[in-house]
Amino acid sequence: MPGLFPWQVLLQVEDRSRVPEDRWFGSGALLSPSWILTAAHLLRSQRRDNSVAPVAPQHVKVFLGLLDAADQRLATNRSVQEVLLHPHFQPNNYNNDIALLRLTEPLEFSELILPVCLPPPHRQDDPPSPLPNSLGVVAGWGISHLNASLPRPGPTPPPGPAPPPGPSPLLQFVKLPVVPQLECLESYASRSVRYNITDNMFCAGFFQGGRDTCLGDSGGAFVMQDGGGAWAVLGLVSWGGPEDCGSQRVYGVYTRVSKYVEWIQQYTGG
Repeated sequence: MPGLFPWQVLLQVEDRSRVPEDRWFGSGALLSPSWILTAAHLLRSQRRDNSVAPVAPQHVKVFLGLLDAADQRLATNRSVQEVLLHPHFQPNNYNNDIALLRLTEPLEFSELILPVCLPPPHRQDDPPSPLPNSLGVVAGWGISHLNASLPRPGPTPPPGPAPPPGPSPLLQFVKLPVVPQLECLESYASRSVRYNITDNMFCAGFFQGGRDTCLGDSGGAFVMQDGGGAWAVLGLVSWGGPEDCGSQRVYGVYTRVSKYVEWIQQYTGG
């Protein structure tokens, strides 16, 4: 399986303001020798005034070419020069949950480290991207079993901190169908807590539950192959309902990357 997801990045973030742990992990996707795409909520520093600010770059560590998260000595690691949260990221509902990391030193590509493509930018009157019922693939080091009794990250976490489990030692992946937007909206509208699904988000998963992304998979790329066989990142793991991962009709919610291609390219240069 080494090299199966060569764009996969393991992120380790430290922030003393986070509770109960001051260190947590997530994923990202390599876009170029110097840039990584991920979710903004992973990189937001918790402020007492609830302002939105990124963690300091020196608190973010990046690991690539990694299969076993328990043995980071085998990975290529880089420090981070700049953390860019989307300027309209809304931590109360995770709208615009997207961010960029610029590395201090460019990477050299190999069979284990390669970038993923961006989708075409969304234009007015374009059909949704990705299309409903199409299949995508997500990889990550999050929880690999369903009985962990922990919710995914989300805009309205349950009261009281719950100690997170460690990452799955080996990189996991799952194939998930894109949920029609109306079903996505209705599934979260039926909750007792109000959730706001915007056009910048899409759902993926199975009505019956089972296979799903979970805690620790945040920021990972939801990828599909285009007609030429190239892999493109259509979504980023963002959030989910308060129920256990893999619960019936509790779909994972993803950032719709096509809405942000122009914002990404103004920093990465294309």
